Amino acid sequence: MWARVGLLTLAAELANLTKLGGIFVGRYRLRFLLQEIDLPQGDTLVGRSAACHVTIEDPLVSRQHARFRIEGARATVEDLGSRNGLIINGRSVAGIAELADGDRVRIGTQELVFCAVRAASKTGASAGTRPTGFMCHCAACGLPYPMESPQCPSCGSRERMDEDTISGVVGEPNRNWTLELLVEVLLRAAALHRWDDVDRMLRRSQANIQERVKSGQPVQQAHLDSLAEAAARLAEERKSAEWGNWLLDVYADLGMVPHESISVRLSTLPPQARKSLAPAANRVLESVVARGGPAEEDRAGYQQVESLSFTPPEA
Repeated sequence: MWARVGLLTLAAELANLTKLGGIFVGRYRLRFLLQEIDLPQGDTLVGRSAACHVTIEDPLVSRQHARFRIEGARATVEDLGSRNGLIINGRSVAGIAELADGDRVRIGTQELVFCAVRAASKTGASAGTRPTGFMCHCAACGLPYPMESPQCPSCGSRERMDEDTISGVVGEPNRNWTLELLVEVLLRAAALHRWDDVDRMLRRSQANIQERVKSGQPVQQAHLDSLAEAAARLAEERKSAEWGNWLLDVYADLGMVPHESISVRLSTLPPQARKSLAPAANRVLESVVARGGPAEEDRAGYQQVESLSFTPPEA
């Protein structure tokens, strides 16, 4: 589910075939990771604002960053006076630039690939050809790769899964691309001290994590630690226990131990906020003990959580 998390899918297709560079195409698309976004005739606005057709949650993206325009067979992208500009195929571009099949457009920290989707020609592609996607999944290793590639670049197999490409579906069922994207953008926002952005994206991450915990899906410790670090920094900045309690509750639900640096940050909160962390810290300790106790590499982190479980003396 990508709703306002990374990119919003545009459910629009061209009514008629157009021609680009001698290739008959059914529509144009932008590809982002495994997300595919159809571009209709006319304008498509891309930016951080929810009012844009395509929203990118990235602090380096302007509210209205760029305009993609499809006019018949002509495709262009225009920088809308953004703070960080556009980079196409590694080169900075000002104003309006023509687009060709395969061009890579970098907006903020995110790269979008412009593609002309080939449709079956009148001379006929084979009946088994699917013109509806860019990615397929290897039947041997399960990883996604471009449909135009004759074999899987990861393992060399030529066998493909019998499935249509679906935006947002990945070959690794336990890998959370949405969370990976959120973590990347969160860390950049925190580095820029854009705390309102950090708060907003943490709330999106919160929903993602809660959904995975509720459904029993795994959460990678590295992702959780990165989210928790951002949450602890926000708690420290705002001198509030809200995000500290949230992250401790998540670790308790998963039976994991937060990195010691996270608890150290939380220990700097004002006494009243620090006091409110004690119940959640105790739940972490109980959860870890119920699972056999902390691993050797988690002992330092466990001890820091123990220090949070004690109510500090009144000032």
